[in-house]
Amino acid sequence: MTQNASADLNKKRRARSHALAQAVVDAFVERLKEEVDKQGGYLTQAHVQNLNTEFQTKADQLSVVFAQALEDSAREQEELHWHAIKRPAFDRLIVKRFEHLFVRRDADGTVHGNLSRRMLPGFFLALNMMLGPQLLSKFQTRCDAAVDRVMKGKMPVDWDRVDHDPDVHDIILDAQYAITLHFEETARRYDWLIHIVNTHLAPVADGSTNARAWELTPRVLHDLLDGLLVDIKKAVVDDVAWRHLAGRHKDADRHLIATILDRLQ
Repeated sequence: MTQNASADLNKKRRARSHALAQAVVDAFVERLKEEVDKQGGYLTQAHVQNLNTEFQTKADQLSVVFAQALEDSAREQEELHWHAIKRPAFDRLIVKRFEHLFVRRDADGTVHGNLSRRMLPGFFLALNMMLGPQLLSKFQTRCDAAVDRVMKGKMPVDWDRVDHDPDVHDIILDAQYAITLHFEETARRYDWLIHIVNTHLAPVADGSTNARAWELTPRVLHDLLDGLLVDIKKAVVDDVAWRHLAGRHKDADRHLIATILDRLQ
């Protein structure tokens, strides 16, 4: 994590904590004022006890709000940690295909996504096994070179811009082609990938509670693969794109790839 990113996160946490504390204090003060006015300016011990009982009933509601704040903070920490790790460009570009699935909370409090970043260690292990160390290393080297070529030393990296590089497009498509073939025995490979991910989950971030129970399920894996293989799904129904791919893979079987992708739907 960079110093600036860490400072921004701490500033955001302090602002969120202050807002929560202020909201609680304001609510209690307003309720006290209402009760004082209603009782002619004086509160007896009985009135105070009644207010205490009322406030206690709100504790469960407040605990939900605070728990959500802790979950948000933990997710932000995980996201910053992922972006701070110096991973090969290829890895980032692959994850870019399904990063929209990662759990996040909008400004209005609505939670989206069903994928935890805890799955990344297991995913990368499986990716290494599906592509093989030599091919994976080749893809990583070529994508790193593409970043240097596209960005020309400018930071931060514009991953959308890199993603539109023709060589990067071919690399990602070749990787997805290899991954698709790995799922020819679909049910068996589903079980295999779920096992790899769930037995290599990253540690739960401090303050996180719901994340402890998260695991990869067939339903979530379906969504993950739907995003991961987005480019090959387009290529298999596009004559020009398929000819371009087949030019690099002389034994490519378009019907087989289409059949496997249909099974993954």
